[in-house]
Amino acid sequence: MVVGAGPAGAFLGYLLASAGARVTIIDKATFPRDKVCGGGISNKTVDLLPFDLSPIVHRRIASALLTYQNRDTVVKDLDRLGGVSVVRSEFDYFLLRKAIDAGARFNGDTTFDRLERRGDGVRITTSRGVFDARYAVGADGVFSALRRSIFGPDLVAYAAAVEALVTVTSDKAERIGDRILFDFGGMPRGYGWIFPKRDHLNVGVFSVFRSRALNAELSTFMSRYRILDSPTRVRRFGFAIPVRNRPREYERPHILLIGDAGGFAESFYGEGIYFALKSARVAAEALMAGFDWPRDGAFTALIRQRIQPDLSYSEINARIFFLLQTTGFSRMVRSVSVSDDFARLITGGLGHRACFYRTLLTVPRWLFSPHLPAFADGPL
Repeated sequence: MVVGAGPAGAFLGYLLASAGARVTIIDKATFPRDKVCGGGISNKTVDLLPFDLSPIVHRRIASALLTYQNRDTVVKDLDRLGGVSVVRSEFDYFLLRKAIDAGARFNGDTTFDRLERRGDGVRITTSRGVFDARYAVGADGVFSALRRSIFGPDLVAYAAAVEALVTVTSDKAERIGDRILFDFGGMPRGYGWIFPKRDHLNVGVFSVFRSRALNAELSTFMSRYRILDSPTRVRRFGFAIPVRNRPREYERPHILLIGDAGGFAESFYGEGIYFALKSARVAAEALMAGFDWPRDGAFTALIRQRIQPDLSYSEINARIFFLLQTTGFSRMVRSVSVSDDFARLITGGLGHRACFYRTLLTVPRWLFSPHLPAFADGPL
């Protein structure tokens, strides 16, 4: 039984059903449903999926604009496709349909109530009846009801983000085109983004450090960009990003946590979709082995080996970089050598742990290396 039909839950359902397991997914929502998210899908995320995303792709991203408050902007071509932009309601429904087509059973409008362990399995009580299963997987998002009921209220630490869906005239939209923008001074101790979609721009700010004025920070960030002047429509949303699983506890007997429910999002960019899908892959591997040879702790061991190091170093990188964000941008992001690492971090060619050690070990190179040519005033 998978509780939650977002990217983690739907992808796990697809993987298990494709391997021949019987799997039921429940979700309190009916699909398709709206979901707050920047909607930037990195190439490393695309590579995790065994099917083509073309039907739901809004833009294919080939380059990035790296800037500091829309000044000294550099254009970074991505050696391979940087990724795609999607709308989360479409992306999530697409993954869920893949799971259903593979044989997973889906019950929408079904609210999780409680879970009891029974012998060699679990019993899940929901608003639409009782389900018995060998395993239960919590994939029900950042404020997971399953996680709270079993692991308590304090397992996961959050950071806040706020975004705006901004509709602008077509000439303004085409000025960003198929590029994404990262503003490393977009807010104090954090960054801002602009991701293009077919019919609007997704604009937001995020910091792993706490801020009590995110709406004001977003307004300030948007005021720096001419393409965001006089929009025809603006809709704002706030959301939480689970940046840390405090005790690094991901399972109990016959119960696993994946995606946002398990605290799987990184701290530098606030990226969660990649880690949602990757945690689903790890869970599928552990569960399929467990049906034949149950072993407590197998999922946790795989998470600590394949995912947790990157999450830990993403927080280290974020806290160092954004405490010194002006210097970080001028000496690192604009460095010819380090900007390559930033590009590889975006596309998936480099992880946060490797990025940390490469930066640390090559201080003389990036501290004194040539800078990329920049627009004195931002192109947007």
